[in-house]
Amino acid sequence: MKLRSLKAHGVCLSSFVFVIALFVFFMNVPLYAAAEVPIIHFAWDFDLHAGALLVATARGEAFKDSGVYLKPLVEKQQYELYSNGEKLALLEMVVTKGSSESAVLLGQKRIDCCVNSITGMMFARDQGTPVQILCPIHVDGIGLVFPPKTDFYGWDAVEKYIKESKTPVRLGYHSPASAPRVVLETALKRAGLKVTENPNDFDAEVLLVDLKGSRNLLPAFTGSQVDGWVGPSHYPETAEVQGIGKIVLNLKDFPPQGQWYDFPCCTLAAREDSIKAHPEIYQALTQLLHNSANWAMENRREAAKINADIIGIPQEAVEAATIVFTTTPTEKWMEGVKLYVDVLNDLGKFNGEMKGKDFNDIRNFFFDFSFINKVK
Repeated sequence: MKLRSLKAHGVCLSSFVFVIALFVFFMNVPLYAAAEVPIIHFAWDFDLHAGALLVATARGEAFKDSGVYLKPLVEKQQYELYSNGEKLALLEMVVTKGSSESAVLLGQKRIDCCVNSITGMMFARDQGTPVQILCPIHVDGIGLVFPPKTDFYGWDAVEKYIKESKTPVRLGYHSPASAPRVVLETALKRAGLKVTENPNDFDAEVLLVDLKGSRNLLPAFTGSQVDGWVGPSHYPETAEVQGIGKIVLNLKDFPPQGQWYDFPCCTLAAREDSIKAHPEIYQALTQLLHNSANWAMENRREAAKINADIIGIPQEAVEAATIVFTTTPTEKWMEGVKLYVDVLNDLGKFNGEMKGKDFNDIRNFFFDFSFINKVK
């Protein structure tokens, strides 16, 4: 009996020691912060369209004087969000391939918010995911790229090349829901060109090809996968700097002329339930991105170096980009959003909540500018 009792106590002691060991271990892992503040799962990617957020993570506590800043726990993975000295949240960063993947993760409630294209968030909303746009994070920054030996530039030359081709010109894109893909298809169709996604439709003039992720843009000319591709900055600029592609159209050059400037692309978006549960967090995130966007535009060379180092591309490519970091939803920006809504309806891309909706119908449920309107 005495031996059995000692063994039993030994088991209890071992279990106690094991529990204490686990406690000590996890106290040294950044995840312990999750017990103190809410966890926000935040989707992004390491590209220039997320540049304002990349700058905010890299500068970290250098933004402390502005009132809102990030404290890195694990670089590119975990950050504590502070506002006026108070820790508000633990940001768990989630890398996605593009807006289509982020839309799925939002619908599955695996992420709370993201920086992705507004068109991707439209598709998410159309599919029943209650996502809202809180603010832009940049405008412009889209380019059409052809192989490096291409000897022309401008829409007239691109149109001539397409019309003279004996087979459909294959133009790639990185995500079906991305702004570059929507801009490209809209411009082509408004110019009267026949566009298809069916590789067996040889009567078409342009075949759109899903390259399945932005990382597949730069190597897309290897093996002649496509004749050209449309993509977000930094990819067109990097292609030129590395000698693997040539930009034949910047966004402002797409037809119709004069339509594509200050044009919507990526935004800060979040699920409605997360916004309602943590308004103070989203106010701080909006303020942070506002501050970071302004700093990046006022300190272009330093911001270019930060983004180039994080993304892993030449600084020259970042400095060549036409992207403008801003969080202000101007009237021109809203006109661009309206164009997206009208075009996507005309093309029959919506099948759910967004289908047949006039822009004025969606303004009240798709946007929440209450946070950006309070930034200082």
